[in-house]
Amino acid sequence: MKISGKIQLVGGVMGLVAVLMGIIAVAVVFGYSDQLKRYENASERAFLGEHLNRQVTAVVMDARGVYMAESTEKAKKFADNILINLDGIDETLAQWGPLVPATQTEAFAGVVEGAMGFREFRSETARLGTEVSPEAANQQGNNEANRANRKAFQAYIDEVIGQDRSNLDTIKADMGQFKSSMLLMVGLTGIIGLAVGLGVASFIARRHLSQPIQNITNTMSELVRGNLDAEVPYAGRPDEIGEMAAAVQVFRENAIDNRRVHAQEEALRAKSADLQSSIAGVVKAAAAGDFSSRITKDYENEDLNRFAASINELLAGVSDAVTETQRVIGQLASGNLTDSMNGEFLGVLGDLQRDVNSALSTLKATMLDVRASSDSVNSSASELKVASDDLAKRSEQQAASLEETSAALDEITAAVKNSTERAQSATVMVGDATRSAKQSGEVVRNAIDSMERIEQASHEITQIINVIDEIAFQTNLLALNAGVEAARAGEAGRGFAVVAQEVRELAQRAASAAKDIKTLILKSGEEVQVGVRHVQETGTSLSEIENHVLKINDHINEIATAAREQSVGLQEVSTAINEMDQVTQRNAAMVEEMSAATHKLGGDADSLNSMVSRFRVDNGAAARPAVARAQSHAPVASPARAMMAKVSRAVGGGGAAALAQAPAAEGWEEF
Repeated sequence: MKISGKIQLVGGVMGLVAVLMGIIAVAVVFGYSDQLKRYENASERAFLGEHLNRQVTAVVMDARGVYMAESTEKAKKFADNILINLDGIDETLAQWGPLVPATQTEAFAGVVEGAMGFREFRSETARLGTEVSPEAANQQGNNEANRANRKAFQAYIDEVIGQDRSNLDTIKADMGQFKSSMLLMVGLTGIIGLAVGLGVASFIARRHLSQPIQNITNTMSELVRGNLDAEVPYAGRPDEIGEMAAAVQVFRENAIDNRRVHAQEEALRAKSADLQSSIAGVVKAAAAGDFSSRITKDYENEDLNRFAASINELLAGVSDAVTETQRVIGQLASGNLTDSMNGEFLGVLGDLQRDVNSALSTLKATMLDVRASSDSVNSSASELKVASDDLAKRSEQQAASLEETSAALDEITAAVKNSTERAQSATVMVGDATRSAKQSGEVVRNAIDSMERIEQASHEITQIINVIDEIAFQTNLLALNAGVEAARAGEAGRGFAVVAQEVRELAQRAASAAKDIKTLILKSGEEVQVGVRHVQETGTSLSEIENHVLKINDHINEIATAAREQSVGLQEVSTAINEMDQVTQRNAAMVEEMSAATHKLGGDADSLNSMVSRFRVDNGAAARPAVARAQSHAPVASPARAMMAKVSRAVGGGGAAALAQAPAAEGWEEF
């Protein structure tokens, strides 16, 4: 069996132990699940029992609320709560019923029967409290018979709850015992399985792996020390140890062959050293600039002789390339650009030949272009000289015109600025009038509010007088009743009858005074309403005046805004004209500088022609003539004239239009 099979055997033993523990774990899970279901069922039943007890208590408390209510209306909310809790009892029993085990069926039947009686009795209590009277409900429910019925019902509930709690204790004990048993079983299984797996793994590792590998390691150490006569053990085993022994045997045989080859390599190494010495001498001479040295010795080895011949060919190729490059560079130094590098070179030398010839061709074409460009520069310099002189004259004329235009715009700007300041003053005055109108309107509104508050106070006083009138009426009625009772009492009540008569007269006088005051208050209210109406009419008139003043203010603001914008626009135009005047002055100075630079450019072009003529680019033939091309430039619209046209449209005056048309009348061209 191979080592992998033995390792798989150990893994199989450990896997078997793991499967066994898994089976036990699954059994534990299912067993614990069953116990947990029993526990949850008992807990749910105990909870429902306690919940039912609380519902019964709630019904009893609501019944006491019905007993103590003052009327059927106040007893209704307690009666409604009784019916709601009775319905809740039925729902709790419906949830509890499916959970009851067979052992508690009889006890639960008693709970259901008690609930039916409890519901019938308490429903009657709720009905009597809402339909008859709370006293009837108290007589029906607040007695010992009713309390005995409720206690018997709760006794059934407590009996079932006690059984559920006993079941919970039993289930807890069973779950603890089940837990201990399963822990013991899992622990013993794991320990036994681990011990068996470790024993099998230790046996296989020691007898089938460790000892054979140690023996082969010792044999390899002997071979490393040079003992090639050592025997390799386990060469015939069918597992990996046998394969390792076979590999070590191959190493032993290779070491024996290496001894035989070593002697042959020593002789070849001596010839190679001689060849390296010869190559070093040739390379040293080449580094010093001598490419005539060659390797001529025969080394009695085909590879070494071929290597020496390659070195000789390399030196010959480099020598030819250097010689040809030297010749071409000498022609270039003498000013001859018509020659080129000849020969058939390969590799880097071929790239050198191509680059040298390409550089000569590029330099030749460049010189031809430079000669043509110098002729063109001469022609262009002459044209620039004439154009710059003409441009200088036109710049002086345009500067004078711009100066006159700037003075005219300054006067227009001052006039518009004065109009803007007057419109602004008018805006301030209208604003003051608007604020005064708003303050008057606010005063009128405050007066209206005050009149309305006075009117409201009159209504409140009227209500108070009505209360006093009612008090007088009730006092009169009480005095009348007191007089009747005093008359019934006879002599004993005569003094009381006199007092009652005085109180009655006093109540009548108070009622009469209240009526007089009410009449006066009503009359004052009518006068206040008239005053409120007049004040409201005054407020309406002031509001209309305020609206008219606001409209006037808006119109004046628009006029002031338009004047201000026109002033700002004219100021910007004046600034732009001044800047154009300054730029025109600088342009005139620049034209003079450009004219001097044009003369200097002509001299530089002549010097360039003299330098280019020293190179021979076409076997002595003259360079191709440069063709001068006259360029005609169409006049460009003047920005000053466009600006003046805008100013004339803005202000609508004839003077500005005349200024804008003046340059055209003089007949000078745009630039």
